Amino acid sequence: MSSFQAAHPAFVATDDSLGAASIALRALDAGDSEPARASIAHWLGIHTSGNPDSVRRYPWAISTAYYRRPPYVPPREMWQAWRPAEAPWREQNLYRFEAGLLGAFVLSDAVELLSRLAGSGDGDAATLLDQVMPVVRRDMARLVVGLHAWTDTWGLWNLARNDLALRRLHPFALAIADTYAARAIAQGGVGTGSRFPFHDQPLVSVSAQLAAGLSALGFHPQLTGRLAAWVAAREARDGGWADADGPRDLLTTLVAADLLGGLDPAWDPGPAVAWVERQRRVDGVFVAYGPEAAWLTLELDALARRLALPFAERFRWPHLATEHRDRRTRLPFLGYLADLARLCAEVPALARAPVEIAFLDLAGFGAWNNRYGMAAGDEVLRFLAGELTDLPESVAIRDGGDEFLIVGVPHGSGLTASLEAFRHAFPGRLRARFGTEAVAPRILVGHTDGASLLAARDVLGREIAELKEAHGGPPPEGILAPSRRLTGSELVPAVPAAT
Repeated sequence: MSSFQAAHPAFVATDDSLGAASIALRALDAGDSEPARASIAHWLGIHTSGNPDSVRRYPWAISTAYYRRPPYVPPREMWQAWRPAEAPWREQNLYRFEAGLLGAFVLSDAVELLSRLAGSGDGDAATLLDQVMPVVRRDMARLVVGLHAWTDTWGLWNLARNDLALRRLHPFALAIADTYAARAIAQGGVGTGSRFPFHDQPLVSVSAQLAAGLSALGFHPQLTGRLAAWVAAREARDGGWADADGPRDLLTTLVAADLLGGLDPAWDPGPAVAWVERQRRVDGVFVAYGPEAAWLTLELDALARRLALPFAERFRWPHLATEHRDRRTRLPFLGYLADLARLCAEVPALARAPVEIAFLDLAGFGAWNNRYGMAAGDEVLRFLAGELTDLPESVAIRDGGDEFLIVGVPHGSGLTASLEAFRHAFPGRLRARFGTEAVAPRILVGHTDGASLLAARDVLGREIAELKEAHGGPPPEGILAPSRRLTGSELVPAVPAAT
């Protein structure tokens, strides 16, 4: 029995197809592929309806209309709206109410699972993915219309937590985010409800879900920061969150704690983790509504593990879409640093957070280009970009030409050591790849605060020009100048205005 099966025997043994993809995905994370193989085999034998509006339009269940209740899920008569104000709407539109909750995580996890397996060469998963994606896109398109703020941003949040699903459905995620970002800006920087009983009311859930989506997309960084600050200010003393004047609930607390845990180094996760733990049933299961129990339990347990890590290990870098990356190196453009600085400026604890930043260029690169041609030079740049991408707890950015920036994670302290190891190892790997050591890295490292990243980049850019003059021909292993604190008058505020 695997460690995952030992920890979650009820979930592994059940045939609860509402949580099957989530169970298989979490097991895969734990190194256990058996639930995934079982799910794929089961889904391949199911003939779906040709009607795109049928609840049987997927090989897995997306509704409780045809649902065999596993033993850990309470009886249906006990299911109650987790936000009591929505009880009348639930009674009038039971399956629509449930679809708003269940569809988002079922589809997101299923697309993520199939994408992972297909990417590793599983032909059956690739076949299933090709079959379901047109229907998935149709379902996601419904969330773009902007009819239900919670359901739509809940769908966005679920995409944001699954990288491969987000890539496949990026246009839809971007459209949902843009729709609700415009609404939030119009409401003064807060997410609001769009229908009874929360019409135009500021909501923690919508704000946190929208902010998580914006952060994952690298979109509206200033609004992301304002939403996060508003969510943080509404945490109850006992660590839970609620929407409007309702009671604290697990789903709102999940999305709020997930957002702040990856974005705000000043936020203390202890009270939220303790509040969540007090909601756990004696059998170890979490229930907000009912049929989501397996998914919610796995998600909250994963969140608790993540929140136990130091902030530097759980910080979430803003995502950047493939089309916004440099074509030669696939790294972000310099504009990514500006977006990161805007985000930091709106989250006070990020603005004050210590950050390491390095400026790197390649000595001898001009001569290499002249001798071997620009196409060969591009190969060197791509190779270097791949090496920089592998540096831990950092993000590499192409500044231009053969110049690169490497930004360490806020509150991290290992960038200088990583770059020291890199500059000694890089020449040998370069020689193995190109048969030459004709180029060598020149690196300057500084440490500053999150709000001063752009200004620090400008200082290091000027200083590396001086380093070039002082060391016309660096040794084969390159140069790494000692790190220093960048403060005071040399740092001119450089966070640009939003466009």
